[in-house]
Amino acid sequence: MRIKVSDHARTRCEQSNVGVGRLIKEVAAIPNIVGKISWKTKFGVIVVERVNEGLLLIKTFIARFKYRGKQYHKGCRTN
Repeated sequence: MRIKVSDHARTRCEQSNVGVGRLIKEVAAIPNIVGKISWKTKFGVIVVERVNEGLLLIKTFIARFKYRGKQYHKGCRTN
């Protein structure tokens, strides 16, 4: 089964410093998706929709911890 990631989900992953490949592995482990579902993972919530028999689409990703890494600390340091 093919799994595609929307542009919106890719930008949300980039903002949250979560790899897209990790999300695809999480979605591949979900049993029997029918229609549109929200799935909770250790990184956050993934919204997945079944487009047809052979295609799943990751619509969006809502991070559990937002903007970790460099982006979180950007502009916060005062000396």
